[in-house]
Amino acid sequence: MILTDTTKRQSRRKRQLDDSMVPAINIVFLLLIFFMIAGHIEARNADLQIPASSSEGELVARDIEIQILLNGDHYLNGQKIEKPLLESLQALESSAEPIVISEESIVTCHIDRNLPFSALDPVLSAVRQLKIKRLQIATEHK
Repeated sequence: MILTDTTKRQSRRKRQLDDSMVPAINIVFLLLIFFMIAGHIEARNADLQIPASSSEGELVARDIEIQILLNGDHYLNGQKIEKPLLESLQALESSAEPIVISEESIVTCHIDRNLPFSALDPVLSAVRQLKIKRLQIATEHK
């Protein structure tokens, strides 16, 4: 197959467009990380030490709050859960005080600062499966 000048120019132009998007993608990821970390909330559980942040913004409490303690215990809205997080979240809709879980739901996660990031995997998986679009990571002000 012989490439003509026009196909070479189109290929070069496409490559230049792809290369010019890299900085924009990097900025988007940096902003995503910043907004995931930024926030302020007080820990309600004495065993939970949430990460520190220098953000001035207040984190508004929501209907769905998940706490992950250093010993690995998970709490959903203040109640210790024994079954998988996804099942516990789905059970909220049929509880005595039902909470409707939709794409518009906001989940606030309080995770102990000494846990590795991989401790968030069950939370991220459950939120993804329930198609919830907003997850807040609680931090305390320095």
